[in-house]
Amino acid sequence: MNASSSQPTRGRGRPATISADAIAETGLGLFLKNGFDATTMTQIALAAGVGRKTMFTYFPSKADIVWNRFHRQLATLSAALADSAPDVVSTDAVVTAVLAGLETKPSSLPAMRAEVLLIEANPSLQAYAYLRGAPWRATISEFLASREGLDAHDVLPEVLGYGYWHAMFIGFRRWIGSGDASPEMHVEAALTEYSHALTAAFGRQPPSR
Repeated sequence: MNASSSQPTRGRGRPATISADAIAETGLGLFLKNGFDATTMTQIALAAGVGRKTMFTYFPSKADIVWNRFHRQLATLSAALADSAPDVVSTDAVVTAVLAGLETKPSSLPAMRAEVLLIEANPSLQAYAYLRGAPWRATISEFLASREGLDAHDVLPEVLGYGYWHAMFIGFRRWIGSGDASPEMHVEAALTEYSHALTAAFGRQPPSR
């Protein structure tokens, strides 16, 4: 790859509107084209037609671009768990809430695919995922502890939160390998399999398939 091919050019004039999603879309495209480590924040700002100050206002780091949609996913997850009916099995409620937060509408899928590909390919992003996922895991841990009469600070709820996190990423990886348009079926399958494995801990039998 020559130097000119990796240098983005600024479009004519400033964009009519500036949004985190638009900047992130530009950044994800450059990461996939030129590599995450090789792409600079300056290059992304130029390609998005924004200044460096604006760029850093939206995204303090390159890794934050990959996690642009996470705060919305977390908010949706939290709301879905809070709205879950008391008679719904806790593990079923978690699966439903996680799927609700995926944002699987067609317009979101290219960004989601790029995010998964980048995280899978970059150890630094995998490490950052561990940090960024803390509130996601804690939300699930606290919900399960509340529903199952456990102390939120016990080991079991924390283990379960981590388990659902990893199950979700297993579903994402299977989606990437499948070529399917949406990850929903693959993520649901991984989450459900994990939920079935948990029924023994809560003294329940898994539903028949």
